[in-house]
Amino acid sequence: MRFAKQDIPVRTNKIDQAVEYERMIERGIAFHQSGELDKAEACYRKVLTSLPDHAGALHLLGVIMHQSGQSLTGIDMIERALKQLPDFADAHKNLAYILEQQGDTEGAIEHYRKAADHAADPLDSLIELGRLLLDGGNAAAALTTYDDAVRIAPDDFRGHLGRGNALLALEKFAEAAEAGEAALRTAPDDAQLHFDVAGIFRKLKKNEDAVRHLERAIDIRPDYVEAYLNLSNAVRDLGEKQRAIDLLSKAIEIKPTYAEAYSNLGSILIDEAMFEEALDCYRRAIEIDPKLPEAYVNLGSAMQILCLPEQALKAFQIALTLKPDQDAALWNLALTLHANGEVEDGWDIYGYGFASKQRNPYRPFPGLIWQGEDLKDKTIMVWREQGIGDDLHFSTCYHDLVEKAGHVVIECPPRLVDLYQRTWPRATVRAETVTSTGLGNYGQVDFDYTAPAGIAASILRRHIADFPSTARPLIADPEKRAAARDWLAGLGPEPKIGLSWRSSIKNPLRDVFATDLADWADLIRRQDVKIVNLQYGREEEDILKLQQELGLEIHRMPGLDTYNDLEGVAALTAELDLMVGSWNAAAEMAGAVAIPGLIFMPSRHSVQLGCPNLPWHPTMTVYPVMPGFDAKALTAKMTGDALSLLRNAGKL
Repeated sequence: MRFAKQDIPVRTNKIDQAVEYERMIERGIAFHQSGELDKAEACYRKVLTSLPDHAGALHLLGVIMHQSGQSLTGIDMIERALKQLPDFADAHKNLAYILEQQGDTEGAIEHYRKAADHAADPLDSLIELGRLLLDGGNAAAALTTYDDAVRIAPDDFRGHLGRGNALLALEKFAEAAEAGEAALRTAPDDAQLHFDVAGIFRKLKKNEDAVRHLERAIDIRPDYVEAYLNLSNAVRDLGEKQRAIDLLSKAIEIKPTYAEAYSNLGSILIDEAMFEEALDCYRRAIEIDPKLPEAYVNLGSAMQILCLPEQALKAFQIALTLKPDQDAALWNLALTLHANGEVEDGWDIYGYGFASKQRNPYRPFPGLIWQGEDLKDKTIMVWREQGIGDDLHFSTCYHDLVEKAGHVVIECPPRLVDLYQRTWPRATVRAETVTSTGLGNYGQVDFDYTAPAGIAASILRRHIADFPSTARPLIADPEKRAAARDWLAGLGPEPKIGLSWRSSIKNPLRDVFATDLADWADLIRRQDVKIVNLQYGREEEDILKLQQELGLEIHRMPGLDTYNDLEGVAALTAELDLMVGSWNAAAEMAGAVAIPGLIFMPSRHSVQLGCPNLPWHPTMTVYPVMPGFDAKALTAKMTGDALSLLRNAGKL
C-alpha cells in the first residue's frame, strides 16, 4: 500500500489551520510507515475531529482500519474519502487492494481501473488490474491492460511478463514466448524473472527453454530452491529422471525442511515403482508441513496404485479439506469413490478429470454438454476420451443413446469408425478431430447436445443396477471374421485361446502389474489348446525371446497389426473360444465382442466400480492382483480355470 504525501486540497479559509492539519497528516504518515499504527491513527483522527470530511485523513485511517483487522470499517472510510475526491487515485488503489482481500474481485477491478485512470503514474495499478483480469479468465482485457503498461514503461519487466501470460491464455503461443524474452531483456540478471519466464515456457511445453532459464536463475541465485524444484519438473518431463532426483536432493540439501521437494521426489520414486521410498518422502513432507495439500494428493495417488482405496480416500479428503478447489484431488477422489463402490458420488465429480487435465481431449462446447435432458427428436454427439480401452468399455452405453435419441453422432479414433458404424447403423460415425471444440474452431455444429463418452456413461450407468447383465457385442466385419475363422481352422481342431500378457506401455510402474510371456509357458506348451497372440502392440520382442529361450511359439495371424488394425483384431477375437491374460485394450476388445475372458488387473480398480468383475463386460472374469504378486501362481490358476471353462463348455 502507498502512504506518500498527497496534494489533497483542504476546504478551509484558515491558512494556519490548513498548514497545521497538513503537518498532522505528515506526522501520521511517518508513524504509519514506521509501523506505529496507534500514533498514526491518533494523528488522522485529530484531523477528522475538526475536518470530518478530510479526504486524506479518511483514506489513511481507512487503511489503518484494514491493517488492524477492521476491513469493513476501512472500506467505508475510503469510500467516504472518494465521495469528497472522486479522482483520488491512491484511495482507489488501496480500496481495490482491500476489496480483493475481502473477495470482491469485481469491486477491486473497478477501483484499480479508476486508479489507473486518475494516477499520474498508473503503472502499478495497470499491473494489478491486468493480474485480476487474467486470473478471472478475461485474457483479452488483461492483454489490453498489459499493452498499456508496456507503452507507459517499456523497460519494466512486469508488463511484458503479464503480456506473456495473457497471450498464453489466448493460445497465442509464439507471441507469448516473445513477450517472455522481452521481459528478460529489461532485466537479464533477475533470477525471479528467469524463473517466471520459465513458467511460461513450461506451459508452452517448451521444456528445453524452461530448463535454460531455470538454470540461469540458479546461476544467479545458487540457493534458489524453488528454481531447483521447477527445473526438476522440467527435466523429468524430458525423461531425465536421475537428474530430476538429483535436483530435488540438492534442494533438500539447501533447505532440509522443503516439504514440496520431498513430495515431488516421492512422485518420481512412485513412477520407478520404489513404493516404500516414495511413501517415506510423502510422510516426511507431511511431517514438515501438515497443511501441504499436494503431499496428501500424491500420497492418495500412491495408495491408489497400491490398491488401497480406503487409505487413498482418507488422503484425498484431507487434501480437499486443506484446499477445496483442487481439480486433481477431486478427480482422484472420483476414481477412489468408484474403487470403493460409491458409484453415484464418483460420477458426480467425474468431470474434474478434464478440469485437472488428466482426461483428454478437452472439448468444452459451452452450453451444449448433455446433462441428461430428454433426447427425443434431438441429436447428440458423443466423443472418445482417453485411450482405446476406455473408448471400448464406454461405447457399451451407445446402444442406450441410439434408442433414446432422435439421432446419435459418434466421433471416435479412425481405427474404430467402421466397427462402430456397423454396430450402430442408425448413428453417424466419423473420425474424431480432437482439437475441435465449441470454442470457435469446430465448424458447423450439427447437434443439439454433446458429451464425452465418460460423462454420457455417468448419466446412463449411474448405478450398478443400470448395467445390463447380458452383453451386446460390437459387430465385427463378416469377411474378416470368415478369414480369421479359416486361419484358425488351419491351426487344428483344438480350442483357440487368445493371450495378452501385459500393457502395451512398458515402464517400471506398468511392469508391477504385468506378466512375462514366459510366465504362460505351461499354457503355451499344451497340446490340447492353441494359443493365439492378442497382445496389443510391441509383441515381437517378447515372442522372439520366448522362442529363443524356451523353444515355444504362439500363433500370430499373418498380416494382422494388433495395434493399428482394430477391425482385424475384433474379427479374430470374435472367432476365439476364450481370451486369457492382462487387462488392456485386447481384453476390452474381447469384452466388447462378448467372448468369455479371464483377465488379471490391479485389485479394486476404479473401472470395476466396486464389483468383483467388470460391469461393462459381463463375459469377463477378473483376477485381482496386488504389487508384488506371484506371476507363476497367477498364471497357473488362470490356466487351470481356462481349461475347466473349456471342458464345461464341451470344447475340450
